[in-house]
Formats: sequence, C-alpha cells, structure tokens
Amino acid sequence: MKEESNVTQGPRTQGRIPLISWVQAGAFCEAVDLLEPGEAEAWLPYSAAHSDRAFALRANSDSMTSPYAGQRSYPEGTIIFVDPYKPLTNGCRVIAKINGEVTFKGYTEDMGHIYLRPINPTYSPMEVTGKDISFCGVIIGSYTPE
Repeated sequence: MKEESNVTQGPRTQGRIPLISWVQAGAFCEAVDLLEPGEAEAWLPYSAAHSDRAFALRANSDSMTSPYAGQRSYPEGTIIFVDPYKPLTNGCRVIAKINGEVTFKGYTEDMGHIYLRPINPTYSPMEVTGKDISFCGVIIGSYTPE
C-alpha cells in the first residue's frame, strides 16, 4: 500500500524583491536604477506577479496597526511588499513621500480631496490635496514574521 505524502508543492515564486530601509525607499522612489544584490538588506521571494521595481519595507511604527480584531493590520516589523507600477485606487495602501519623509498610509479620495489615512485611530488623517507629494508605490502584500 502506497503512503500519501503530507507535503505539497508551495506557490511558484515570481522572483525576489529587495528589502530596503526607509531612507533607501525615499531615494528609490525617485531613482530609475534597479538595486544591486548588495544594496538591499535581503532579497525576499514573492509568489505573486510584480514589476521589476517592486521593493519591500519593514513597518516601523504602529500607525497602520489596527486595534480591532478582523481588520487588516500591519504591526511594527511586518514586511510590506510595494509595487511602484500598481495604480492608485481609492482605499489602497501606499508608500508616499511628503515633505521629504516616506510614510505608509491608506489612500483615500473623497469629493475631490486626497487623504492619507492611518489604520490606528490614535493617529490623524492627513489631507494632501495640492501638496508636494509623490506616491512611491502601492502595497501588493505583506508578511508578519514570527
């Protein structure tokens, strides 16, 4: 009698994405050159389709941490995968550069106004309509290490 295996094949990896620092993200948002292997903290496998410019960051605050069960949350230390070529849509989560600082927030359009909204209600939303802001990319996935 043949025994069945309890091992299954994992998802097909679509490539590796560089894990970079928030400082590097600010520069990477404006750069046209791709990162070289030694310029990233690590190169992480990612199984979904993404552009060659995708990158990863480690969440570094609790502004995107939800206090409510069942709501998507990105606690400090969560790895977030970002694709600069994914289009902005109302409600997506983004990496944005405003006033020289890079931030991770929710993107909301409401009656002609644009807001960056944290998930954590102890932080205030920011209206960014007409401000000098650049969007570095849209979140395409996340991973919370143990």
